[in-house]
Amino acid sequence: MTWTDERISELARLWDTGQSASAIGRILGVSKNAVVGKAHRMRLASRPSPIRQERRAPSRRRIPILTKPLDKSIPVPAPIAEPAPPPRHAISKDPKGAKCLWPYGDPRDSDFHFCGSGAIEGKPYCAEHCARAYIVRPARGEARAA
Repeated sequence: MTWTDERISELARLWDTGQSASAIGRILGVSKNAVVGKAHRMRLASRPSPIRQERRAPSRRRIPILTKPLDKSIPVPAPIAEPAPPPRHAISKDPKGAKCLWPYGDPRDSDFHFCGSGAIEGKPYCAEHCARAYIVRPARGEARAA
């Protein structure tokens, strides 16, 4: 398909009338993409996409402003202080060596505790818990143990 002078002038006229690229393509016997490409090369005025919607500026949440002074007769409850959680990575300063830090229970419960067995040097856990914590996957090509 070649763009003759007649087709180019007809494209420009239809484009200026606001016809869609699909409608112009049907009139000229070419595809919508051919029309869009030629209009772009001719530097015709671009049009907003029919698919794109106008983007609105994000609305800001309004913070209520206190216009009246607080009534002093209404007691304001004191904030409740939550207890500090126990340290998660507390390393024992036991002279016998580091202890296993495998947790048992919920740190917020009173019966929460750590394993306490002797830890492997350089690791935070004992041998049993290291086996559970550090899973080594076989490298590619190696057969998996059944």
